[in-house]
Amino acid sequence: MAKIFRLGRAQVEALAATYGTPLLVISLEQVKENYAMMKNALRDVNIYYAVKSNPHDRIVQTLAQLGSCFDVASDGEMLQLARLGISPEKIVYANPVKTRNGLLTAQKTGVSKFTFDSEKEIEKIAEYVPGGKVLLRIRIDATNALIDLNKKFGADPQEAIRLLFAAKNKGLDPAGLCFHVGSQTTEVAPFIEAIKVCAGLFDQARQAGFNLRILDIGGGYPAPTRTLEVDVPAMGREIRAA
Repeated sequence: MAKIFRLGRAQVEALAATYGTPLLVISLEQVKENYAMMKNALRDVNIYYAVKSNPHDRIVQTLAQLGSCFDVASDGEMLQLARLGISPEKIVYANPVKTRNGLLTAQKTGVSKFTFDSEKEIEKIAEYVPGGKVLLRIRIDATNALIDLNKKFGADPQEAIRLLFAAKNKGLDPAGLCFHVGSQTTEVAPFIEAIKVCAGLFDQARQAGFNLRILDIGGGYPAPTRTLEVDVPAMGREIRAA
């Protein structure tokens, strides 16, 4: 487990006196340690940093230097990554409900990988980024999550093959599946169950003639707090074994 960056009261007061308040203090060494921890926990998995969690240029640049990919949710984030020289091949536009401006920006910056969970999203993506790679977001049970996003987002697994065909028929490239177990999920069971569901859907898709090659295992990994200790490496080992 990566060490947690902390400042004592005297250090905080000294920084505030020097730079004024409000003040955001970032430890890039902590960023590097956290990335290394996730990469070691999920070996052979591409890590996608959710830019919305903290879009500071120095954080994004540090992660890019380490080889990270990026998950964006807005046109502003895509423009930022383009300004910083991040390859669009390393970006997924994963907002469940994409805006017209967002898709126009994706078109402009070369972002061509998207998530979707409905025919409406298929229509929007196909209109603005023809031939784009799409990942179908699957709804899964997430009873352990602090914030369960599956009540709002994700397609029923029984609708998966139909939606993959709908995407294909609109000229898109159904490249894979994705899921999000919900924020601050402290148990590994929802991840394991979601992977099992997606494995079954991969088999069904192959039988239906699709070439799915990406499984996005989403966010939801717990961050430690003052009252919560989590063993992300242990979770990663179980997830990889699944």
